[in-house]
Amino acid sequence: MSEMIVAMGPMFWLMMFFAVLALAVVAERLFYFHRVNINSGDFLRGLSALMRSGQYNEALHEVRNLPGPMARVVEAVLSRPKLERSELRDIAMEAASIEVYRVERYVRILLVCATVLPLLGILGTILAMVAFYEQPGIISGSVAMPQIAEAIKRALLLSAAGIAIAIPCYLFYMYLASRARKIINNIERAGLESVHIICDARALAEEDARKQQAQSKKTCRSGACSITQTEAEETEEKA
Repeated sequence: MSEMIVAMGPMFWLMMFFAVLALAVVAERLFYFHRVNINSGDFLRGLSALMRSGQYNEALHEVRNLPGPMARVVEAVLSRPKLERSELRDIAMEAASIEVYRVERYVRILLVCATVLPLLGILGTILAMVAFYEQPGIISGSVAMPQIAEAIKRALLLSAAGIAIAIPCYLFYMYLASRARKIINNIERAGLESVHIICDARALAEEDARKQQAQSKKTCRSGACSITQTEAEETEEKA
């Protein structure tokens, strides 16, 4: 095996560099996606319950304690609760667009590896064949067939190695790209839902305030009427 690797030359080690790079990207992205994975449904339901009950500071505290891009987008919206709905929506989309880069970072390196590795393998095969046929005695036929077969085998191994490494690179690229797209959709949904939660909670608070104000006015009027009636009775008694 070691002799075969040496026979494939420096092109093999260049391919191994891309293979190690792809492996590092896969490990880093899998760890990152696992760390930022949040159940968006439970998260938004808990946030809605806190906002409807008027516990704004508690909601903001909970969001700041959570890791990941979803929490950062929601925090950007919650930090400006008094803005209009359209302005909050713009803030949510801007914050989500910033997080897109962090989610998709390094994923395209896998696509580069999956594209370059087969090309490197084919290039290594061609260069190995050219180097072999430049040896003296090849054209005249003085080289034995087993030697020619062994040289061709070693040259084709480069193409096989490039394709064999490129296939899992491309499969992991498709998998990680789909997970990144799903996370981005959840981030955008969480941002827009947080806008609706804030606006609904604000409308509910305003409605409660109007009801309390109307109730206080009604109580005040009834109290004034009772006072007026008492004064009238006292006046009649004096008369």
